[in-house]
Amino acid sequence: MAEKKLLMDEYVQAAPIQALKNIENSYELTKPMVDMYIEGKYTSVCIVASGSSRNGTEAALDFMRRYMGVSVEAMTPFTFTHYNHDLVKDYFTVVVSQSGASTNSIDALKKLKELGKPAIGLTANVENDFKDYADVEIDYGVVEEKEPYVTKGVTLLALFFMLFALEAGKRTGYISNEKYEEEKSQLRKAFDTYQMVLAALPDFIHKHIKEFSSLQKTFLCGAGGAYGAVCEGALKASELLKVLAVPLETEEYIHGYNYQLAPEHTVFFLDTEVETSKRVRDIYHATRKVTDRAYMLTAFGGLEQDGNVLTVENDVEQSVSSIYCLPFFQIIVYTITVYLDCLEQHPLLKEFNMVVSSKSDKYAKDYIRRLNCEFEQ
Repeated sequence: MAEKKLLMDEYVQAAPIQALKNIENSYELTKPMVDMYIEGKYTSVCIVASGSSRNGTEAALDFMRRYMGVSVEAMTPFTFTHYNHDLVKDYFTVVVSQSGASTNSIDALKKLKELGKPAIGLTANVENDFKDYADVEIDYGVVEEKEPYVTKGVTLLALFFMLFALEAGKRTGYISNEKYEEEKSQLRKAFDTYQMVLAALPDFIHKHIKEFSSLQKTFLCGAGGAYGAVCEGALKASELLKVLAVPLETEEYIHGYNYQLAPEHTVFFLDTEVETSKRVRDIYHATRKVTDRAYMLTAFGGLEQDGNVLTVENDVEQSVSSIYCLPFFQIIVYTITVYLDCLEQHPLLKEFNMVVSSKSDKYAKDYIRRLNCEFEQ
């Protein structure tokens, strides 16, 4: 008989193992997409994605722009299909769906065909519906993730786009061989730091279990390469903990959103860039004047005596910082979800899903089953 069990922690733990393989195999992994980009002589990139796929894309944008030397934009499928496809008509456009069955992404593939452009589908599940709509379907190297609340897939999607940027940047001559190797080394170091975050989290969560298990309105603040991690953290908190979680660029947080701040609210900060660290810390300390429920993951020393700060000192380039920031939120949300046993959705969501679904008909039934985490042991 099936037993309800979240698999998020297993996939978070497994991500670095597959990631290192993908880094070593980056040329072969990304070659189909790099070939199309090079052959088309494109000077701009548009990535069409939503949900966790959008967040994994966001986590890689800063890195891609730096090492490809071209404009790289992210756009949600609904907006691309119905509103802004004409604004990116000359872009190298890729549609992402980790499941390979998201209806909005399938519509975006259809729109690309309608426009006479190659319909390139990037997915973690090449056996699903994407294969029926994409001219070219590309597997970005997850291997397996049965958990619908994706974690491993988000991290490896961000990594794939970073590796794509390096391979494309090298082949176009935008970056040197030396820079290419240096940045691959940065990616390996990011996953070393990822492991450090995982090792430090259990004690940190245990220390704050009362606060983390009673989240109400929550803000998550990050910038640069770390911004994608706060977007994904907010999505995971919304999906699993059923709390209102708002992702914000750090400085934007203090331009109006902070006006509603009260002692019962929670704010998370990511501090990953030397140049902005003082500003981030000032905003963190200002927040602590209002609420004791402010927390920070920092890459720099100096706050080791502050119990609300998790310090994981490293010199990893900020543009890859999402790699080690993602598990910070993933494991906190996973741990509290299990602790509270709060996976079950409001009963009326069943009626919601009968009216509209984000997944294809073929996939929807199995997807809903897996949202309830019925997995064979």
